[in-house]
Amino acid sequence: MAAEPEKSRAGTVKAGPPVIDLPRSRLLLVGCGAFGVTALPSWAVLMRMWYGWDIRACLTHAASQLVSSQALAAATQAPVEGPDWDTARGVTPHQELAEWADLVIVAPATTNFVAKCALGMPDSLALSTVLSTRAPVVLAPSIPEGAFERPSVQRNLSRLAEDGFHVAPMQPGVSVHKAKVGVAAGMPDINTTLRFAAAVLRPDAAAARGADPSVLA
Repeated sequence: MAAEPEKSRAGTVKAGPPVIDLPRSRLLLVGCGAFGVTALPSWAVLMRMWYGWDIRACLTHAASQLVSSQALAAATQAPVEGPDWDTARGVTPHQELAEWADLVIVAPATTNFVAKCALGMPDSLALSTVLSTRAPVVLAPSIPEGAFERPSVQRNLSRLAEDGFHVAPMQPGVSVHKAKVGVAAGMPDINTTLRFAAAVLRPDAAAARGADPSVLA
């Protein structure tokens, strides 16, 4: 179900979440080990409220040290997958998640995750899922100041775009290390990420990607 723009008493449309239609209303949130992962429970609650989506979450090992799986399970109303590769339910976890999702959002996508994804190194449940899914994958990067300037990091981000992943534009953030505002390579916020995802999912954008995989990637 898509979010409906909010109207004021005068009948004018207020700014709100972008309209996003998912075929089965299924979103997979993947969290990596940067401080921005602490926002995922709030993101999940807001997206359930705005869109009515079924949301599941998958965490890397590093992410599980920063955000409570119990809080995220409560926010998504579903058990959190990872970091352990649990086959007790009788399914292959990465394939089941990959096939379940209509859209995957990786937030935050760390330097480590970006590098391994660009090289096709599925050494975790989260990476295996992202590399296996045929659903659109939107990455919301969070890159340390110094690392963002490295040519190797820029190459990895470019390679992801060339390979058909969709890298959302970063925005000024807050450095947890320095308690400093305005760090250039901060994780995009929920509104920026969703607007980018909406653009990726537009039918005209999909047609353009069919001709040129780098478009909106």
